[in-house]
Amino acid sequence: MSDQNREPAATGTIVPPSGVLRVGPLQGEMTQSFLIRLAACYGMAFRDLLAAILDVGGLPNMMGRARPDSEIYLNQEARDRVAQLCRVPQDHLMRALPAWAQEEPRRRFATGPAAQFHHTAEKVRRWGPACPACTARRTGRREAARLYLGPEQRVCLPHRRWLMQIPGTVGRVVNLAGSGQVLEARHHHVRLLCRSARAAAAFEVAQAVTASWWWQTWAREHVWPARLRSLDSDGLDQDAWQVVGRELVTYPETVALAALLAGDDFRRRVVAEAQGRVPFRLADLPTLLTAVAGCVRRPWYVEQLAQETSGPLFAWAYQCVRAQGGTNAEGQEMWMVAPAHRQRPLADELAVRARVGTGGQRAESKRRRGHSRQADEAFAAGLAHASHYVREHGNLAVPKDTVVDSYRLGEWLGNVQARAWAMAPDRAQALAALDPWWNVPWSVQWQRSYYRARDHAAVAGPPDAAAGFPGTQVLNGEWLYLQCTHYSTLHPEQQRLLADIGITAQVARTALPRRVPIQASFETGLMHARSYAAEHGHLVVGSRSLSGVDAEGAPVPGGGVEPGRRAS
Repeated sequence: MSDQNREPAATGTIVPPSGVLRVGPLQGEMTQSFLIRLAACYGMAFRDLLAAILDVGGLPNMMGRARPDSEIYLNQEARDRVAQLCRVPQDHLMRALPAWAQEEPRRRFATGPAAQFHHTAEKVRRWGPACPACTARRTGRREAARLYLGPEQRVCLPHRRWLMQIPGTVGRVVNLAGSGQVLEARHHHVRLLCRSARAAAAFEVAQAVTASWWWQTWAREHVWPARLRSLDSDGLDQDAWQVVGRELVTYPETVALAALLAGDDFRRRVVAEAQGRVPFRLADLPTLLTAVAGCVRRPWYVEQLAQETSGPLFAWAYQCVRAQGGTNAEGQEMWMVAPAHRQRPLADELAVRARVGTGGQRAESKRRRGHSRQADEAFAAGLAHASHYVREHGNLAVPKDTVVDSYRLGEWLGNVQARAWAMAPDRAQALAALDPWWNVPWSVQWQRSYYRARDHAAVAGPPDAAAGFPGTQVLNGEWLYLQCTHYSTLHPEQQRLLADIGITAQVARTALPRRVPIQASFETGLMHARSYAAEHGHLVVGSRSLSGVDAEGAPVPGGGVEPGRRAS
């Protein structure tokens, strides 16, 4: 019978040696780390301790394999044995060890103590090595330990150390001597957490934003490369060091940006500037750009970020305006980083950035966690049909009912536009390459009317607003006049589009209608009718008695039929 089908009887209770009184866990310690330290106290190897704890008829009831960066999950029987060995009550272990009873492990046998190892980001939260000096002070021994760490817990202020997670290892303790900005940022971070209920969410958003900046090849960025070089990589490959060092290097700017985003006054200013119009690009929110550039001490960010139409900062700004600053229930979405904007787990990022072969090519084909192949194929199909539409029509102002080769392009594009703020930047860039205005925050009908006006201007020149848009078709001329009369209420990007065809704010103020509006035409006709009735005593006027219309399109009474007679 195979090991998987056999169900041996459990062995008796383990009795700890009388020489070991008590081995307590560190607060926030990983269960595997605690068991390794427990084994060391007994003078045993970790695998030997596991064999004793998980023994079921001479075989270990265990799934998976221990790694330096893994976590172990125990069932109740195994937890009871560990509590007996370390002589620490279960409730204390529960409070100190976050993963102590986090989940029930799979098992090889149906009965007996069981354990399972995990090391993936889905199962194991972010961790780091404990500060060696702090561990020695708490345990009385110089020993390594690993802790679950929040973002504000990665800096050990007393000993000036950064507690760095490195996949596949037990982590690394980085000396922060000479890194005063990081230490100062830690003080600001703790104060922010104390005074703002949104601090944790704001930090997560800010971390996504600074991570997106980290991988940009901006020639004017000198601070981060210099800060990375000042830290000791201890022989780690430079590509790997760039991945694992990102969180440390960007920490001061992340804290500063989090403090800015969490501020109620700042969000109110952003909303007030938007005037109820969601942004098309970050340039539509100058207050946001100026404040962001100022808080991270990079004035050139105002120009650098102005044209962004996607990414985590744009998504936050879009949702902030949409939710009126996050003062209602809808505002919760602005603090939720979209999956497409989250940083990959470190293990995945290392795999993506790792060199392959000797030519320096990078393995960029690894699929992002949470992204299905079906979703990628569906987007590729929609993009292909969108390309076909652009080749035929020149734009992506697609009505909702548009069908291309039996594919519902209008419906697909509408669904994509509805969540465009949460889209991965590479997908947004692919659509923008087809049509920069593929996702305008105004109606598709407005955009289609604009394209007709643009095409006319390309042939006949800028429209003459002061002369009433002569030479334009009726609907086109009336649409242009309507834009001029409502120019101040248009979205800033709509104003820029109109300026491209010669309709600026100054021109709009001089615009005349292409033809007399209906009300004006009626009043002019009424005036002539009164004159006619005063002269003839009636309004029995045949069509031949009207000589025509004036220059504005109003009827002009005239001869041709004798007054008082009906035209035949």
